[in-house]
Amino acid sequence: MTHEHPPASRKAPYQSNFAVVHFSRTYDEAFTLLVEARNYLAAHRSKHRKRHNNREAIARCVEEMRMTTRLIRAMAWLLAVKAVEEGEILWEDVIDTDDLMVDLRICLEDRDEACASLSPGLLDLMDRAHALYMRTARMELQVAARCAN
Repeated sequence: MTHEHPPASRKAPYQSNFAVVHFSRTYDEAFTLLVEARNYLAAHRSKHRKRHNNREAIARCVEEMRMTTRLIRAMAWLLAVKAVEEGEILWEDVIDTDDLMVDLRICLEDRDEACASLSPGLLDLMDRAHALYMRTARMELQVAARCAN
């Protein structure tokens, strides 16, 4: 595990060391946010079913699913980084560019207009999940670019 990057002229496995303070904080943040989202959704599930019309309910459900997809995808990436750092897998086994592009398309879509009626708590969770997802997606894109060289 080094900080060296392979020369651009030869194909070599990408080596990095994300196991620094910012990575640890990002992992802790992801785990905490995932638990917080689970607790929020579990606590508010029945309350939301009864109060909203179909369009609002569908929009809320889509955004909740997009939020959990972002969180799960971020956590999956962070766990993969940990596995690479522990020597359990190689970067080449982690990177799936096609899968990443599908996830980016789903996770980067804008909110539905009906989301204006969502609770401030859910909107806050959605915003934090989006920010976390964007950070981990940038990391993954950087590693994918290095592995492609």
